[in-house]
Amino acid sequence: MLDAITWALGGAQFRDSTGLVATHVETGYQWVLGLWECPLGQDDWQIPAEEVDDAVRAAFKRYDVWRMYADPPYWQLWIAQWAGEFGEDKVIEWWTNRRRQMTYALEGFDTAIKDRTLLHSGDKELERHIGNSHRHDLPQLDDEGKHLWLIRKERSDSPYKIDLAMSTILSWEARTNGCWGACTLSISSGRKRTWLCRATLSLESTCRS
Repeated sequence: MLDAITWALGGAQFRDSTGLVATHVETGYQWVLGLWECPLGQDDWQIPAEEVDDAVRAAFKRYDVWRMYADPPYWQLWIAQWAGEFGEDKVIEWWTNRRRQMTYALEGFDTAIKDRTLLHSGDKELERHIGNSHRHDLPQLDDEGKHLWLIRKERSDSPYKIDLAMSTILSWEARTNGCWGACTLSISSGRKRTWLCRATLSLESTCRS
């Protein structure tokens, strides 16, 4: 039986980075499926879209994919192709520029970190992208009177990427939406795991104001 996963794609195709992050449905364990990142100083660099396509197809072949959330900018044609081949119920556009929806996804992700229901592989690139993320408080408040917030780069043209951070959040959101509250969080033995809530990866401690 194939492992059931959700996963997400986030990033741009030009002078930026694109990341793929998977979440194991049963355990909440996350790992990086792929990262393509613009080398410093190469302004004409472009994501090798065919390699991303190969990684997407390999994941669908290897795993039982419940949902794939993909941030559409620059990837619309590829997303449409994947949805046509693998199913529109599995490959779903998820626009990260929708502020309220993104704040809810961040809130759910942050809660999972604090509750220790989210685990990760200890991937250094993922740690780096989360560490590059800056917290941006919004004027709107949540039900407890706290500011809703987003993550972003230190500036729009920053060479320090955050796309794996966005992908891991969307991958967790896909699991949350796909589970309908019916998932078990039992931990399988023999798999390397690291608590994502440790201080170096807590969103509240690393996302800079």
